[in-house]
Amino acid sequence: VRWMMYWIVFALFMATETFTDLLISWFPFYYEVKMAFVIWLLSPYTRGASLLYRRFVHPTLARKEK
Repeated sequence: VRWMMYWIVFALFMATETFTDLLISWFPFYYEVKMAFVIWLLSPYTRGASLLYRRFVHPTLARKEK
């Protein structure tokens, strides 16, 4: 389940980043922040993907399911 949450959140991040990359890639330390975010998502200690999935993705999907 943990990996499913990670891949769903990561896919949403990559889809969003595809469109916003041209607008925000010129910010200083953009790629470093992006790398830190992906590590935060992946880390078993922070459980970032699980947190984002349960707080944002799952409620949105549950509302749309009906």
